[in-house]
Amino acid sequence: MLSRQLMAISFACYFLISKGERATVRPASVRVTSDEIPVVGYSEFTLVTCTASRSQPAAQVSWHLGTLIDSVKVLTSTVKHLDGTYTVTSSLSGVPTVEMNQQHVQCVVRHSTLKLEIDHNIVVHYPPQLVSVTPLENFYSSHGYQCEADANPAATHFSWHRMNQAIPDESIKVEGNKLYFLKLTPDLSGLYICNASNKYGAGFGSLYWHKGEKMEDNHSEL
Repeated sequence: MLSRQLMAISFACYFLISKGERATVRPASVRVTSDEIPVVGYSEFTLVTCTASRSQPAAQVSWHLGTLIDSVKVLTSTVKHLDGTYTVTSSLSGVPTVEMNQQHVQCVVRHSTLKLEIDHNIVVHYPPQLVSVTPLENFYSSHGYQCEADANPAATHFSWHRMNQAIPDESIKVEGNKLYFLKLTPDLSGLYICNASNKYGAGFGSLYWHKGEKMEDNHSEL
């Protein structure tokens, strides 16, 4: 079951509603919420919801979608309450993709009493999509490498292995996502694989090392 996350931004304003000769004050509130985090690989999902509650007349709710204009659907509904006020709910739904992560949208609420433009960044979770092995900067012998993964949340586990051979402890040091060649001898030449994973899956990147020189860097998914 996906972890539940609630992000809400609330605004309130007050306006007068005439009732005979008396006037009553009623709040109009706006919230932007994301109840569950979408995960790549799932079907259509509610990405974010904007709600304008208890206004009279009903507020107008729309979206500025930016780059997501062709990727999401807008679903809007209006409920009239017994006291004569209205709640308008507008949601963005779509199939979660890696490209959606951190894309900016804006909920726009218009009413005679207010106009709000509320920013929101879409959050999408996904397993490692790109795993790369690159040289460590300023490493004294130029033969230290680090494994990096494009994943959300960030990869939490890294492991290394050498294709068809064991990694010799006396010649190579492994520290998490880092690999250090302590000796530069021909017998260490070969293909080294880094596996990176988070709770949604894993990916791997590779390094072909030959006589102390990085020859090839590949990446893939598991």
